[in-house]
Amino acid sequence: MNFKKGILFTAICVMLALPALAEEKKSGHNTADITYQTAPVYKVLDSRDFYVVLYGKYGAKIGTVTIPKTWANWKKDTPRKLSIRDLPAKMNPFITIVKKDNAFHKVILTVPVDHTNKIWGVINDTKVDKSEKDSIELELR
Repeated sequence: MNFKKGILFTAICVMLALPALAEEKKSGHNTADITYQTAPVYKVLDSRDFYVVLYGKYGAKIGTVTIPKTWANWKKDTPRKLSIRDLPAKMNPFITIVKKDNAFHKVILTVPVDHTNKIWGVINDTKVDKSEKDSIELELR
């Protein structure tokens, strides 16, 4: 009986010790090169080729940013620069700018996708800055 208890005790000790012995030693910490900026969205104005987003800045100010709709289109071997996510319940709309290695990577709009919602509006194409951009920035101050 003691022999069986000894074997069982040894087997349990080996099983408990294996994860500690199998761990690789890491030298240093891995850091992500991705940063983001987030701001509340007050209005999204829809035109034929662009979205104009009115967002909140510090000090109760409002900023605007123009986002080309072509950024949401899928292209082979190129990631989308614009993602529109449906707003979860009990949350306020917001915009997120994602940067990778301090360079613009993508923009995420988290707004109600139903265009009859009061956050959506329409703007005339003649009032939109139509210059082609490769990136956008949020000026929060």
